Amino acid sequence: MFNRNRRNGGDISAIFVHAGAGYHSVQNESIHLQACNDAAKAAMMILRNGGTSVDAVEMAVKILEDREITNAGYGSNLAMDGVVECDASIVDHYGRSGAVGAVAQVKNPISLARLVLEHTTKTLSLRRVPPNLLVSQGATDFAFEQGMPVLPHDALVSPAARERWLRWKSDLKYAERKVKCDTRENSTAYKIKEPSSKFEDQIRKKQRDQHTKAMLGGAQDDNRSISPTLSDAWKDPASSPSTSATDSSWKTQTSPPTPQSWQSWQSWQSEKSEQSDSIHDFTDPRGPPRSIHEPSKSAYITSIQKVTTLANCGASYRSTEDQALGGDLPMSDIGDTEETTWAASLPRHSWGDGSSGGGSSASSDTMQLPSLTPSPPPPDALEKPLPETPPEKQEESPTPFASTPLGHVTDSPPFPLAPRISPQSAPHEEDSITDTVGAIAIDSFGNIACGASSGGIGMKYRGRVGPAALVGVGAAVVPLDPDDKQMKCVATVTSGTGEHMATTMAATVCAERLYHGVKRVPGGTFEPTDDDSAIKVMIDTDFMGHPSVKHSNSAGAIGILGVKKTRDGVHLYFAHNTDSFAIASMHSDESKPVCTMSRSTGSGSIAQGGRAMRYRKKK
Repeated sequence: MFNRNRRNGGDISAIFVHAGAGYHSVQNESIHLQACNDAAKAAMMILRNGGTSVDAVEMAVKILEDREITNAGYGSNLAMDGVVECDASIVDHYGRSGAVGAVAQVKNPISLARLVLEHTTKTLSLRRVPPNLLVSQGATDFAFEQGMPVLPHDALVSPAARERWLRWKSDLKYAERKVKCDTRENSTAYKIKEPSSKFEDQIRKKQRDQHTKAMLGGAQDDNRSISPTLSDAWKDPASSPSTSATDSSWKTQTSPPTPQSWQSWQSWQSEKSEQSDSIHDFTDPRGPPRSIHEPSKSAYITSIQKVTTLANCGASYRSTEDQALGGDLPMSDIGDTEETTWAASLPRHSWGDGSSGGGSSASSDTMQLPSLTPSPPPPDALEKPLPETPPEKQEESPTPFASTPLGHVTDSPPFPLAPRISPQSAPHEEDSITDTVGAIAIDSFGNIACGASSGGIGMKYRGRVGPAALVGVGAAVVPLDPDDKQMKCVATVTSGTGEHMATTMAATVCAERLYHGVKRVPGGTFEPTDDDSAIKVMIDTDFMGHPSVKHSNSAGAIGILGVKKTRDGVHLYFAHNTDSFAIASMHSDESKPVCTMSRSTGSGSIAQGGRAMRYRKKK
């Protein structure tokens, strides 16, 4: 429990993160949990050093965005033309928000949303109202004006995301050919519209078209790092050659600039020399793109379709197919404390970042910030299979209240990161993560904040804005009422089918149910209930029972992470109707995060759990 007497003038801080609702394969389970673990540790380091809840939320989500395994930031699902377009939002303890939607060429959308939030507190001339949501090119332009790097389109495309996009592109081509006879009904099918006659719009369209041709033609540099470089905030300014270019040459260009990768710089120079007389005549120097192979499976893409992930990358390197994974990958430094109500205790191991699960101190002096990018695999990791799970250690039906026991695994897990993925070598189980990642933080001053980030659904329409950019849908805060004796405040973040969550205002409705402690009953009335029932009935009645969801052709998937703070302590609640939900939590009296992979029994059943962190009463 928290020790309220340890600090003067404030409460003990806490951080809660999730890595998306959907299906997480057992093979990749520890990779997802490691991402949650690192995000929670980095955020807690900020909170222990006096940072605000907004600072902690931004850092936690940035860690998740920089991991390819998540559908946020680098490695996100691609739009129809092969471009990464992300959504993000952040909400502070007053309920003020900043959000961006369908923004391209930005490495960390959550940081851009934070800039929008800070901009809303400034006074504009002529009594103009500052925006709290920017979308598409307007968001990218705002990022450039605020000094954020604007990257080339291919900088955010991971090899696995490109592989998925090529496969879905061929699936879409096959599906459109099947319904070609119904021309009139499909006359409204998605097509990239021609931009306006303005010069800058033509340049931007040419850049996107060139990126699409490069993706189709296989010209992407697959030998580059699996994850992007560190954020500029963590770099040495003297070692960054692009700093001077940002301050000088970029300001004189007509269209938004991009960093000087060799491929993008060559294309930019050729465009710049021909822009005055041949803006409409562009020939790709790599020649026409290669044709896409015809698909061999169903062409229809849903919000819960399984996709190719990191689990597939090392399959071709294994010596025999008989050496399949017999157990879960070890998850070092993931366990529980005595106060945990929903995770089993695990052995403690040492981490490569300097922290230790066994003897590490909870003070910030001995903690080191986890790396924002995955470390390269050891040389023998591509060949070495995992040890098999002993029969007595196997669990037939994991529950949301217990973590997978990993103590029997002693060898280092292989994390092969092959640049290209062969469909023939794909393992049997693949990840199918539906959508958004998110975080909720409470700082030492008792203020709560939350944030969400997402790359959206695969093959989405260009300019589609998802729930992560919509306050009240992907993230919501019910602020503290000064006259409330219980000192209640609630924050929620969601993940799932964005269109359905937008219709039902999922985050706001769930936050209101938890704040008031009520549930909806037949007849449209409400009655008091406990918090566990409130969140479960919200999913079952307010979300799945909503007419728009019941009469929709797409699946109604949702995962909710909610935190309720009162004068007695902090209560975590989570629920989901997807197969799995990756979660981590940590408070400042703990030496390491508590991580779990909640798994439901399937068939759309609702799995839920929680954790109570109560303050110690004064004697």
